[in-house]
Amino acid sequence: MSTYSYYKHTRTEQAEVPYTFRCEHCSKDSGSMWAVILGTAQEKSYFKTLNEEHDRKLCERAHKDLVKKVKEAHKDVTEKNVYPLDFKDICPHCHKPQAWAVSGLKKKLFENPIVALCVGAFFSVIAVLGHYFSDMEYLTLSVAFWIMAAGVAAAVVLLLWNLVQLGIKTKKTSGPQKNLPVINWAAVQSLLDE
Repeated sequence: MSTYSYYKHTRTEQAEVPYTFRCEHCSKDSGSMWAVILGTAQEKSYFKTLNEEHDRKLCERAHKDLVKKVKEAHKDVTEKNVYPLDFKDICPHCHKPQAWAVSGLKKKLFENPIVALCVGAFFSVIAVLGHYFSDMEYLTLSVAFWIMAAGVAAAVVLLLWNLVQLGIKTKKTSGPQKNLPVINWAAVQSLLDE
């Protein structure tokens, strides 16, 4: 019996979006800051190195992912007033967070809980199928139930953790002054035009 090993090839492409903000706490200008948006693509292969054509296609996929993420960030900011977590909000002077960044946390609130729920459901379905279509005695319906219950519990814990983090951030950013960052989208205009 031979074993096959896979090599994971990853390509990344990044864009830096310059921005500034006036701190809501100390009222100082942050100076130039950059949000780094990454586009990635992965491919598994039996070969340690990719040929030029596969490498070019992998780079193209990374570029497409970058364009998609830059356009999504632009749309979120300009249309929804949601600032992605790529835009760091900690003031370089007083080291306090800004209220505009809370929207990015709200957007990510359900991501990890949904993933945990889906993983639990997937393995639960596999256990049910294993129960009915294999002779493995340890795959009982109660095992499938407990797998799903673990997925639900993990989702609830992750949701509570996200809510706590959101509450802490909201409390730290509460104050009378609300300022929005000034983002220079011209720096990535070529990506937005694709």
